[in-house]
This record gives sequence, structure tokens and C-alpha cells, in this order.
Amino acid sequence: MYYNLRLDWDPKVIGVKNGIYQVELDKKSYDKMVYKKLDNLFISSEFTAKQEYPELDFRFCFKKLKSAKKTSFMSFSPYLKHGHFLVEKKTLELLEHFNIQKHKNYETEIFDSNYESYDDNYKLFYCVLQDWDVIDFEKSIFKSGGFGNEPEIEFKFKDENELRNFKGIAKVKTLALTNRFDKSLDFFHTRLGGLFVSEKLKLEFERNNTTGIKFTDEVKVLT
Repeated sequence: MYYNLRLDWDPKVIGVKNGIYQVELDKKSYDKMVYKKLDNLFISSEFTAKQEYPELDFRFCFKKLKSAKKTSFMSFSPYLKHGHFLVEKKTLELLEHFNIQKHKNYETEIFDSNYESYDDNYKLFYCVLQDWDVIDFEKSIFKSGGFGNEPEIEFKFKDENELRNFKGIAKVKTLALTNRFDKSLDFFHTRLGGLFVSEKLKLEFERNNTTGIKFTDEVKVLT
């Protein structure tokens, strides 16, 4: 069984009421040329599933919001393509014992809000989406509606092109994966449904009191 992994937005856990992020990219830490490189790679670049995992000659520098609490997984702003969260190093060591899809951990520094100290105990977890060929559209089920008096409707798409041309809001309800998907993975990121973890990895996170994340079983995964 697989579970969706999502960042926790509870102010009691993350310390901030914005419900979005605990740290923000610190532009002051970069000269113009370095920031332009960062922007080209992770902010302004065109999306491509084939994007390689670039080698960097700089660190990611973030500034912690004043009231933010540090958690095992931390949210950040702005959105960085394929960059999902900051992860504490001891949690990354835990992940080494599981089968995680191809990813890269980039060096990171987090400055306090007053710049009096910094923390280099986190890395930015970078993970590119898996290709469309791991999704079995014939067996996958989507849903729309279900808000207020609007009934929930279930439907299917024959392929990703039909999905792209859909005018409404489609959420995946049952995600079926093809035989091209590696069933041994404990952590993966598909184009539909977001990030998923195995029950084995979920239990390990819970045993280690990992903070900053939540699990849901809203999406049923078929392998």
C-alpha cells in the first residue's frame, strides 16, 4: 500500500500561520551572476521531464521566518522546479535504507531571521517526475466536483493528451501503474497524485517521530 506524502501546514507544528512555508530563499546571499544561474535552473526554466540533475557550484541559502519552527521536513518559498522540501540530514540518513527513486540532495544553509546564526543541517530534496509511461490510463480513475451541491463525477482519460485538453479540474482517485513502474520503490513522484511513500517507509517515519509531513490515503495506487 502507498500513501500520499504532503507537507504539514498546521501552525502548531510549523510555527507559521501562512500555511505555506517556513523559510524563504535569501536573495541577499547571492551575487547577481549566481542568482541568475539559480533562477535559470530552478525558477524560470521551462519544465521538462528529461531534465538532468545539475551539478551546482553554489549552495541554496534560505532565511527562516521569525516564528517558524524547524521540522524534519521543511517547506520553502518560492517554488523551485523539482525541489520539494528541505530535509534534515538525520532523516536523509533514514532514507538511505529504503529504495527512493532517482533524486539529488543539494547543500543548504538556513539563516535565522536576524542573520545572527545559520544551520547547515538540511539539504534540498530534488526529484524529477517520472514519465507518463508508468501510468496506466485504462485502469486509472479520475474525479471532479463533490463541492457543495455539485455531485462528484468519476471518469477516465485515454491518455495524457486527453487529460491536458480537459477544461475542468480533474483529480486522480485511483492511480494505476504500468509494468514499467519499479514496484520495489518506497518513495516515488508521478505526474498524477504527487509524492507517494510505501507503508514500510511511512511506519519508519512514524517510529522516528519525523515532523513536518502528513500522510493521506485519498489516492488508491494499483501496481
